[in-house]
Amino acid sequence: MATPSEHDHDNGNFKDMFSLREISSQFFEMVPVRKMKWKDEEATLLARSHELQRQLLLATVKHPVCSNFPPSVSYMRYFMKLLIHKLESEDADIADEMYETYTDLLSRSEDEDETLCYKSYKMPSGECISLQESVHLVSQGTTGLSTWQAAQHLAEWILENPHIFANRSVTELGSGLGLTGIVSCKYCQIQSYAFTDCHAQVLYLLSKNIEQNLVQEKHKQNSDSSDRDKKILRKIRKQLSLSSGSEDPSTAFGDGKDVVESDVNDDEIYSDPVELDVSTSCWDMDSSHRIASLKADRRVSICHLDWECVKGKVLEKLKSDIILAADVVYDTSIIPALVFVLKSLLDTGPESNRKPKAYIASTIRSEDTRDAFLIAIGSEGLNYSIVESPSQSRFHYDRSVPIEILQVSAH
Repeated sequence: MATPSEHDHDNGNFKDMFSLREISSQFFEMVPVRKMKWKDEEATLLARSHELQRQLLLATVKHPVCSNFPPSVSYMRYFMKLLIHKLESEDADIADEMYETYTDLLSRSEDEDETLCYKSYKMPSGECISLQESVHLVSQGTTGLSTWQAAQHLAEWILENPHIFANRSVTELGSGLGLTGIVSCKYCQIQSYAFTDCHAQVLYLLSKNIEQNLVQEKHKQNSDSSDRDKKILRKIRKQLSLSSGSEDPSTAFGDGKDVVESDVNDDEIYSDPVELDVSTSCWDMDSSHRIASLKADRRVSICHLDWECVKGKVLEKLKSDIILAADVVYDTSIIPALVFVLKSLLDTGPESNRKPKAYIASTIRSEDTRDAFLIAIGSEGLNYSIVESPSQSRFHYDRSVPIEILQVSAH
């Protein structure tokens, strides 16, 4: 698959002053356009060169990724609108391709701009992990239909510490749409990886993101359920549209405020079935219909796991060397159930030599919520320490609110 870096050029000022790769990666992560980071001199360089304008188009809205894994049409329109405005403010000689591209985006019918779209995260290797996500931060009573800051932060840390995961079994709590786990499976020599979540829509999209990123083309099968998949996606989109209402396009793409405890209330919680709904052409379901393994890579599994009504047999199957979780500490009401699951997974018994560890990444939106989590950990006899943050900023997310990674163990 082509990646946003493939059209990078190394010529003169372009290499030194125009961060095409940086703009491209922000575009594919759907960073709010008004929050995109541009160097002051970049608009001037663009204004002077039709060639740079064309190269920017090739690295963003005209890149093959936009055909295979398209961002929101509204986002691309807004990107082009502000780009042209930026050039006009510089009295630029704007290339015809800029206007033609914008006009083409405007001509697309509104129903093409789905509530579900793709965000693509560029890896150190140059390839992308493309995830189908909701454009809305809170959808159907769950935050799991979008990739949050702590998941990106934890993925950055994993990329810098692959040795921790080498030949280790891993279970992830609250996997969401799968960025952290897909990074671990692709770039760490894991022994096994279990993705878990409890929301039906999240699990369905998670399974599709796993298939898209972890199954090689030669192993992908023409699913008999493709029509059914389309129906499920249409249903999810319809539900998302009904729940979201209208939004200002300048704030619709991750520009909203972070979720705090009051953003999610009991009346909004979506009632999910306990059984997994995954493609049988790609997954083998166990007898409980709660856990499925990926046919193309038996190391990978997906599990319906509700912390508040978890089965002991399921937890036993999920016991691993490493437990991961990101952005799961956001509501004090779920902390007791979360800590119970953590303790169960970390407790190996007095005769075992295994010493599993959990790594929990949290965006510290509320000191009270963080303190409640730490008190709950301590009251259950679990130990914790703060892990050093990743040294490199690979992804583009809001860093104004602190993000912390805790290592938790039972010994």
